[in-house]
Amino acid sequence: MSQVGLQRCCVWMAMMLLLPSAPVEGRDLRLFNSVLISLQRIQANTFTQKEMLDISPGANIALYCTTKCTLLDWCKLWCAYPSTNPSHCLVSSIIFMPTYQETDLTDALTCHTTRPKDLATYADITAGLPGVTYPQRNEQNLVNGFYSYDPNENMATMSKPSERWFILDFGQPKCFQHVIMYAQNNSSAPRRFNNIEVRVGNVKAVTPPGDLSSYDLFGWFLGPAAKGQVVEMKSPKPVCARFVSACKVAGDGQQLQVAHIEVF
Repeated sequence: MSQVGLQRCCVWMAMMLLLPSAPVEGRDLRLFNSVLISLQRIQANTFTQKEMLDISPGANIALYCTTKCTLLDWCKLWCAYPSTNPSHCLVSSIIFMPTYQETDLTDALTCHTTRPKDLATYADITAGLPGVTYPQRNEQNLVNGFYSYDPNENMATMSKPSERWFILDFGQPKCFQHVIMYAQNNSSAPRRFNNIEVRVGNVKAVTPPGDLSSYDLFGWFLGPAAKGQVVEMKSPKPVCARFVSACKVAGDGQQLQVAHIEVF
């Protein structure tokens, strides 16, 4: 299995996010979305798998690269390289959301991600105070549009119960059915990713610490999570809300640490 597992959990049915398109050697092609990404941003990452594949002469580039990525269970992204007259596919396990906005276009490639268009990317976010040891583990890392698998770039709060929360604000009510969260990719995941409630609402909560109990329960994860575990909460029908909150409601005095979130 790849470096992230999938947890069937919570109040709603959970399922693997594999969107069928056409059969390929007994498996389904995933639906890919285009996004511009700096080549250096992909190559410099040391926490993800990546591989450069030769494109067969005369092959349909899009079909060839999509098929190759689909057949690699760890592949989340492919890019034709170079961007003009490509002769290779760069495939990687790094996660970029379709709505990611690249700031360095000097070496940007048109890439294709398996992830869906979502609401969490660039949403406003507030959270409990970050831990003092790693101040770079702040809440903005949850909404920047990519996930590098570096635990030091995860969002992490202080361990106080009053600080173990975050709230996404979409600006106005938006409809969605899925909330997906990734546990950190190291051995601390079981301690820091457990007893999590996800709630939704349309009125701004009082923060900090925020009375999130006034929001409607969307789902929960008891845990503890395994290293790199992917938890999906799914509603049987669309839910429309402006705010999505997550809170660690019990536990052993550990922080809340979340590596990545998607809402769609």
